[in-house]
Formats: sequence, C-alpha cells, structure tokens
Amino acid sequence: MKKALIVTCTLLLSFALVEFLGAEAAHADNALGVVIGDPTGISGRFGLDNAHSLEGAFAYSFGHYEGTEIHGTYLWDHARSFKTTEGPINMYYGLGARMIFINHGDHDGDIALGARAPLGVLYNFNNPNIEVFAELALALDIVPSTDVDLDIGIGLRVRF
Repeated sequence: MKKALIVTCTLLLSFALVEFLGAEAAHADNALGVVIGDPTGISGRFGLDNAHSLEGAFAYSFGHYEGTEIHGTYLWDHARSFKTTEGPINMYYGLGARMIFINHGDHDGDIALGARAPLGVLYNFNNPNIEVFAELALALDIVPSTDVDLDIGIGLRVRF
C-alpha cells in the first residue's frame, strides 16, 4: 500500500510540476472521472495542448494480474475525427506504462510492470462539460514474467 501511495503522489506531483513550469494548456481540457472495465477506477486526463495530453488511472485490474493498477499514458489526441450531427468523435492513441500491485494468484505480493498502448475514442459534451470515452489498451508486462494483456474500458470524466 505504501508503494501505491508513493506512485500516486509522484503522478500528482508530475502533473503539478508541468502546470507550475508553465506548460500552457492552450484550449486544452483537464478532466477527472471514472473508467469501468478492466481496469475499473478513477481516471484523469491533463491536456498539454490541442493535440496531446497525459492520461492516468488509479484502478483495480481484473486481468491476468489481479490487483491495484496505476497507469500513465502520453496521448496523441485527435488522431482521426468522425463527424456526427452532434459533433466530432475523436480517436486517440498513446504510449505509457502500467504497474499492478498483484494481490491474487501465483504472484500474490509481486508487482507487475510493463508498457501500455491504448487506442480509443472520445466524445465531448458541452453542456454539461463531460467527456465519454472507450478504449482498448494492449499491455506488455515484463515483470514478474513476460505477458501480453488487453485492457478494455469505457468511462466518463468531467472537464474543467
């Protein structure tokens, strides 16, 4: 649990440092909400500019390694847009890392570390200021053993 707290504080400090150093989020949105699926938990997004953002989650993984998951991803937003009568649905992709504090099975007590590559779609509502998203993320864990996992989630975040 101490490790999860340290990693969470490190992520929060990283977001604060980027803001403090003047990474201007020109017309970029920040958002906080939930993701449901694998993993399920709290999800946040920090807009760096109109084309890039940082995304992270503190959640519970039900996949190959079951336990508390923390992940962070650098996203390329607006990779492709699909027009609808209500507004565009934007596709995004990214590259990041995940850490799972395993609490079940053969690796109980171990930590899984690996790369994470999501592909998703996001739709922004303007009134209220919310975004809904769905994503598939391919994960390649290298610790405690090499393993490939597919995360699937849908979520809702409030933009501010």
